[in-house]
Amino acid sequence: MKNILNQLQIKKEKILQQIGELGDFRQGSLSPRYRKCGKPYCHCAKEGSKGHGPLWMATRSVKGKTISKAITIDKVDTTFKQINTFHRFQNLVHEYIETNINICDIQLEKGKAASMEAKKKG
Repeated sequence: MKNILNQLQIKKEKILQQIGELGDFRQGSLSPRYRKCGKPYCHCAKEGSKGHGPLWMATRSVKGKTISKAITIDKVDTTFKQINTFHRFQNLVHEYIETNINICDIQLEKGKAASMEAKKKG
């Protein structure tokens, strides 16, 4: 049991190191938006036209409200990378939590075993 606990402690440290090496990230999604200007003679007014655009928008939810930020075309690739890095961050945090739960479970079992031993000697 002690060997497993040591392995989990090492795993926990490695996960923290990976989190520290992630770099910049952002929560949310990135999608193209098109709009129609409303001028009847514009190409966007023709049937089947998507409209003007794309205008890239990064969107996320903060306290139940949707927050959007316009992203310039030259920053779209960088923004996609930041969002993917955020997903990696989420996965590492989940792995960190599960590792901590496993450590706590082992420590609980260790405590039970020590308590049972003390009762026997009792």
